[in-house]
Amino acid sequence: MKNTSILGNGSCENIDNFKTYIYVPTYIIVFIFGFIENLFCLYVFLNLYKRKTATSIVMVNLAISDLLFVCTLPWRVHYYLEDSTWNLSDFWCAFMSYALYLNMYCSIYFLTLMSILRYFAIVHPIEGLKYRSVKYVQIICVSIWVFVAVAASPFLNRGSYPAENNETKCFDYSDEINSKIFAMNVIALIVGCIIPFFIVTFCYTLVVKTLLTSKVKHHRKGNVLRKVIAIIIIVMVIFLTSFLPYHILRTLYLAEESNTGDISQAICPIQKSVVVTQCGLAINSCLNPLLYYFAAETFRSKLGTIVKSTFKSSPSVMHQS
Repeated sequence: MKNTSILGNGSCENIDNFKTYIYVPTYIIVFIFGFIENLFCLYVFLNLYKRKTATSIVMVNLAISDLLFVCTLPWRVHYYLEDSTWNLSDFWCAFMSYALYLNMYCSIYFLTLMSILRYFAIVHPIEGLKYRSVKYVQIICVSIWVFVAVAASPFLNRGSYPAENNETKCFDYSDEINSKIFAMNVIALIVGCIIPFFIVTFCYTLVVKTLLTSKVKHHRKGNVLRKVIAIIIIVMVIFLTSFLPYHILRTLYLAEESNTGDISQAICPIQKSVVVTQCGLAINSCLNPLLYYFAAETFRSKLGTIVKSTFKSSPSVMHQS
């Protein structure tokens, strides 16, 4: 059985070196900033919020997803620094791949849920109250975790595999790209990316339209509109720079590879583009905390309180020392 991969590992020249140069610095930076950001956000949400809200619940789940993912990055860095040779357990290799897709699709669905909650809060504030209840949102968040965990479970069966020169590889498919794998990718593209993107776009379009035509006082409407526009920009950047490019390029690569049955130099640009867009998926873990600042009702005030208390305590500490 030949050695091919969803991210390419066949005849494309120096693809392993390319991955090392791209992945290692990206994953190190994302791990440092993503770990600090998401751990701090979890601290704010879980310890400083006196009252749970629908939005804060979604934010907590999104932060947990991102934190779990960034904690897997040191093992990916280790792998590429070891000349793309896997020297750990087979299950741990499978779990690393599983964690990537678990985080990606949980992030997509939690961002989609945020847009739906914002839609009901502004477009249907009275009728949508039952859909924005804490209990209802908690059930939806648990359902998202279960659905994505089950849907991504096939990756737990794909661990490390032997390659040339008695090396053990990870993070790539060892078998040929067949119609079944391509069909699974198309389903993931539609259900896991395109449909959520259209839902997000639809919801925020109606939110902006409602705010522009509402009769709320001008200064209050302006503040809400600015906050919503900031949220929309961040979400669109996340989708357009990470989720959509990765899914589209991955589909193009799989389609070309399954048709030709081999990895030729002609599709190397697509192959390398998939590597770059996968870095975008990782960087997404650092972008999500920006949403907390704008979307969570009291996150900014809590953040300001922490900063003020920190600066107030610093002089006394310096004086004592």
